[in-house]
Amino acid sequence: MMLDMPTLMLVLAALAVSSTLVFLLLWLVNRDMPGVSLLFYSSVLSLLSVVTNFLTTSIQMPEGLSPFVSNSLSLTGGLLIVEGVMLFRGFVWRYRNLIFYTLVALLMLVSWINRFDAQIRYIFHDGIMVGFGLVTAVMLLWRPVDVDELRANLLAVFGVLMMVLSLGGRGTMAILNPDSVVQGLGSTATQWFMLATVLFYMTWTFGLSIACYSRARHEVLLLAREDSLTGMPNRRSLDERLDLALADAQRNGEGFAVIMIDVNGFKSVNDVLGHRAGDQLLQILGKRLKETLRGVDYAGRLGGDEFLVIVRGALALQGIDALIVRLKETLERKLDLRDGQVDLRLSLGVAQWPQDGDNIDGLLRAADLRMYAQKHQGAQVSIPVLAS
Repeated sequence: MMLDMPTLMLVLAALAVSSTLVFLLLWLVNRDMPGVSLLFYSSVLSLLSVVTNFLTTSIQMPEGLSPFVSNSLSLTGGLLIVEGVMLFRGFVWRYRNLIFYTLVALLMLVSWINRFDAQIRYIFHDGIMVGFGLVTAVMLLWRPVDVDELRANLLAVFGVLMMVLSLGGRGTMAILNPDSVVQGLGSTATQWFMLATVLFYMTWTFGLSIACYSRARHEVLLLAREDSLTGMPNRRSLDERLDLALADAQRNGEGFAVIMIDVNGFKSVNDVLGHRAGDQLLQILGKRLKETLRGVDYAGRLGGDEFLVIVRGALALQGIDALIVRLKETLERKLDLRDGQVDLRLSLGVAQWPQDGDNIDGLLRAADLRMYAQKHQGAQVSIPVLAS
């Protein structure tokens, strides 16, 4: 059944404009989110491709020009989707711009060569777009941060795979029955395949909106539980993890310990080298701390120059002294800061459940008292500071 051409073109144009506006708003709202700007540019190119097809039905254009322009815009838009999704998911590679522009040039060259051969043009275009769609779907599903991210990306994946199915079907028909598609928009099969593809493109658009919303929400929740200076868990996150450790310990009897860490003479760093140097010291200390601990242990910044480590399992009962020694050896090293050097010294206080306290407040109080006792014994001397 043939579709009414004016109605079809109007529907295609309306859907293309709507998708472009959605991606524009996503970009404006999420300017710092990687890849969103490229998805907007892709939607603009898709809109221009639809406009080119519309002009073909309205005005006389030189032979081969319209297919070349439409395919070049469409294929470049598909490549932008791949690159945008890869950046959105955090995949960055070397020579990205060089690879992108080289591929664009190759796609345009082949589109120009095939501009007079409708069968080859459809096979090439649809085959490349199917490949772009499959790569996009894989990137959206690859190693999600958690189940919520996977769920948020599923609608976009569904839209991409339906477009792949539609374009793959048209490409297959171009191989097996070329007469059914080579007439372009005058072909019933091409009309239905194009309508299906654009409708599924709207599914993709809505799916990306959900994915962007989920990413923004995740980042907000992460900021609420993350120390902005060191990138480590903050006091709120530490409290949640302590409650979880206590509940597990009470349920299965598995011991745990807390280690409170304080930087001796931290004020002297701020006084001599400035607060930026003090911030850098805390950042380096946090990085060293994360690199030293096991995967099952948990560390975060309590505030100021104080950090807390939660140790789980057998190590919390039997190997805590060895862990303290390792922490001191690893963390207490000379630091090269922006404006000088400091010889880092720390005070550590340990408390174990249940002997040092059967609740969180009791454990933290015991660890804090031991930390300050150690600090009082040997911390009358500030951190040695060598200004450069």
